[in-house]
Amino acid sequence: MRTLLLLCLWFVSASGQQSDPLAEFSLPKLDGPTLRSDELKDKIVVLDFWATWCENCVSEIPEFNKLEKEYASRGVKVIGLAVQSGWASDIQKFAKEYKMRYTVLVGNDDTVSDFGVISFPNTYVIGPGWKLYKKYSGVSETKAADIRRDIETLLKTSPEPKGAKITNED
Repeated sequence: MRTLLLLCLWFVSASGQQSDPLAEFSLPKLDGPTLRSDELKDKIVVLDFWATWCENCVSEIPEFNKLEKEYASRGVKVIGLAVQSGWASDIQKFAKEYKMRYTVLVGNDDTVSDFGVISFPNTYVIGPGWKLYKKYSGVSETKAADIRRDIETLLKTSPEPKGAKITNED
């Protein structure tokens, strides 16, 4: 009976990774235009909920810059969703100071609630169909490597994302 219970619990947690589509959003980018989540449905997305006052969030910026550089040509989107961080102009200054090279959106409390975020940083790896693949709460020494592994897995199992560029690296 104990084995059956453990098996059921394992199945529930594993099936939760490819669940129903995530909450929708329509949020302004720091550079002006609005980004709607439905524009991302055919892509692999790394969506990071962060705040300017969160030291752990700031410590992850260099890794997200590396992910953007590494995977943008393969159609993967890295997005920082800034919340509880003041006005867009405040976030813009911060993004410039910390040399953020990926898309930054200005979020709000509704977005935080819709995604069930209760702490920062909170990072979602999202597969095609806008479905959650994995969620990371907090920081860890292996987080960037784990996200890379998730991206590689999704790239192998997903059709070529729209906008991806094929490169030959010999």
